[in-house]
Amino acid sequence: MSLKRRWSLLSELLRVDRQMSPLPCPGCGVEDRQRIWRQDRYFLRVDLSICRQCGLVHLARGLSGQAEERFYEHVYPRLMSLTSANLGSFRLMAGYRLQAIRDVIGMPERVLEVGAGMGFFLDACRAHGVREFFGLEPGAPQHSYLSGTLGLAGQVAHAPLTADSRFPFVPRLAVMFHVLEHLADPGAALRQLANALDPQGWLVIEVPDILADWRSLGLWQVHVSHRSYFSAASLSALLQRSGFTPWYISREAHGIYPGNLRVFARPTAGQTAPAVIEPAPVPLPGVADSIRAQIRPWSLRNGYPRAAVRLLRCAARG
Repeated sequence: MSLKRRWSLLSELLRVDRQMSPLPCPGCGVEDRQRIWRQDRYFLRVDLSICRQCGLVHLARGLSGQAEERFYEHVYPRLMSLTSANLGSFRLMAGYRLQAIRDVIGMPERVLEVGAGMGFFLDACRAHGVREFFGLEPGAPQHSYLSGTLGLAGQVAHAPLTADSRFPFVPRLAVMFHVLEHLADPGAALRQLANALDPQGWLVIEVPDILADWRSLGLWQVHVSHRSYFSAASLSALLQRSGFTPWYISREAHGIYPGNLRVFARPTAGQTAPAVIEPAPVPLPGVADSIRAQIRPWSLRNGYPRAAVRLLRCAARG
């Protein structure tokens, strides 16, 4: 491998920083915000901010269009390198997620997964007798693994969720595990799922909870690929604006993710009233102070010093 190829990751990140531009709030489209933090864990200027209109924490500077597509195709896989240990953890998480869903709604049927990743959740569904399941996965390395290693090529389309997406059945359950926070327009994705789901179906979403205790992550919580940083209140509000009624909220301090937030929701059509007490929004200064307190930028464990070392290692691997 050439020296140029080995260190091209750093030049790619410099290009990414030059290509970034101001972004509106993914929740409401407004550009009225208060900046919380300037640079992410890759030293990119992302301007992590909180929307003064809807309260959603988001990146006020980021990628869009072809620049975003190139980032996910060429840069993101190098930053998020996978190991055999990672794959083992992902498989365990998939089984845990399926059991958590069964505990609330019973054994799912006609399952759609948006952002299928390596395919372990759909593989767990298959192993537990779910007859109809389908997924969407735009990432090339992930789709290659799930189609080749797991044999799910016929059940997962190599594509993102778009307005033109079509499914082989009417889903009874749709799931998005740590996907919604990556989307430029999460409300549009939710509205499409609300229209596609069985009226008596379920949506299960997992996202990082920005108001949880994520001190073990620190600076690693902030990075260019996460466009939105949800709390229970901001996610519930977005679901309600997008055709869903939140029914059950589960918070996990540890395990899948430090401060994992899982929300069960149903299409609003045909539902009489919310079955969950809506969480009260936290005042904007409180949210900003909580985030700043947990980032701890100069921590040797999860601050900028470790970020620099990890970047150099990723670059050296080529």
